[in-house]
Amino acid sequence: MKKQPNNTVATSLVISDDVIASIAMSAAKDIDGVGSLVQRPTDIRSVMKIFEGALKYVEVSSSDKVYTLKVHISIKDGEKIPAVVSEVQKAVKNAVQGMTGCAVSKVNVCVADVEITEKRT
Repeated sequence: MKKQPNNTVATSLVISDDVIASIAMSAAKDIDGVGSLVQRPTDIRSVMKIFEGALKYVEVSSSDKVYTLKVHISIKDGEKIPAVVSEVQKAVKNAVQGMTGCAVSKVNVCVADVEITEKRT
């Protein structure tokens, strides 16, 4: 570790993309109107099993500790998509920034499905 003036130590904390994705998943699931998280579209990395766990549902990219996230969700029937998406964006951004101290520049939400519930008569 590198000594700084006044005998402080400079440290570098590395947070894995899987942890960031887990935080984002948890925050998104807590929003009313979100049915479930949806597996992201198949690409070469997912075919080769590079992305497993939380990274199946949340895409994470970063540059200089500033994150951009893409969350794939389904929405419950009867919910207003813009309102739910806005709440997911706020919740994910606040959760990731609050738990990691790293900035989140953008949270994209991909609504992949609408969960239709059967109405009983």
